[in-house]
Amino acid sequence: MMLRILPMLALLPVMFAHAEEQHARWLGNTFRIDPSIREVTLFIEREGPSIPVVLIRPDGSKYYYQRHPDTISWASTPTRDVITLWQPEPGPWQATGKIAGEHGITLLSVFRLELDELPAKLYQNEVIRLHGQLLHGNTTLDANYYLDGLGLTAQLYSRAEAQQADPFNRAPLPLGEFVDDGTGLDPVPGDGNMTAEVVFEALPGSYLFQAEVSNGVLARYAERNITLYPMPVRARFTTPDSQRRWRIELDADSNIDTDSLTVTGELINPLEQTLAISGQGRHIELPPARQPGNYRWQGRAYATTVDDREIQLQLNEQVVRVVPPLPEVTQAPDQVTAKEGRGWPLWAGLAGLALVSAGGGLWWWRRRRR
Repeated sequence: MMLRILPMLALLPVMFAHAEEQHARWLGNTFRIDPSIREVTLFIEREGPSIPVVLIRPDGSKYYYQRHPDTISWASTPTRDVITLWQPEPGPWQATGKIAGEHGITLLSVFRLELDELPAKLYQNEVIRLHGQLLHGNTTLDANYYLDGLGLTAQLYSRAEAQQADPFNRAPLPLGEFVDDGTGLDPVPGDGNMTAEVVFEALPGSYLFQAEVSNGVLARYAERNITLYPMPVRARFTTPDSQRRWRIELDADSNIDTDSLTVTGELINPLEQTLAISGQGRHIELPPARQPGNYRWQGRAYATTVDDREIQLQLNEQVVRVVPPLPEVTQAPDQVTAKEGRGWPLWAGLAGLALVSAGGGLWWWRRRRR
């Protein structure tokens, strides 16, 4: 069987003079592990579907998928075995089974996960595009082969919790999933360059940012200490006026160029109709709120900081309650008011009655004195 070998051959020192003998060994699915190797991962392709291979140690003892020591991690699919050996015994090893001729056996010892650099200043709810690569030496691993079944995730650990609790018991905050399938923000499928849209949706504070690539056997981490600063842009809704006009008002911190503010998003009205919203500046006009009820908003803001960094922020989702307009106050046609209507106003009648009573009392008093 043919063996695919990556450039770093410290794992398997092959002398040119013994090329034919070494080739014959690979055809017999035998490989040699150097004494300097502390960890090695085997990728074994099988003619599928078939049962997992059997590993034969240099001393002749066997390891099976269902039975092996704790120094081995073994993941198996109908067509592949991925086996990691820690502190493997030096010497010739052999794999037996229906091993495919196209890929055969591939061994990796030293490989690492490499990520883009994070911005020096990150904001709460900031959205960034992040690339990750699994590298062996300076070679990017072929995603169609090596990354099959691997998942790359980004997550946050609170620094405060990390100082108080066992790190194995810390609950990470998931931020995003990396893909290499040409969807979303990933530009090219299967090029080994995985892409994730990472949303730092967490409270301001200090965190350990970690990206992990793993399939249950392979596991590599890339970590950064970061500080999340408070969200620099906030959105609020005005109350609809008498014409049912309203808008979004944006409040920005001093480190944001307000002229650069751009908002896109969706507003779902009480009739479950989705309205596309976009605008520039601090005042974003909205369609008239003619339907009373709950309006749901989700969107993003794009801005430039005073140090010319372009940022993207996920605005907090909001539910805005719009009440129906108050009815206009009208009067019945036969209602008598102080200014208009038939007859004397009420105050005039009362005043006249008081004058008549006073006059009658004065006449009676004068008559008694006579």
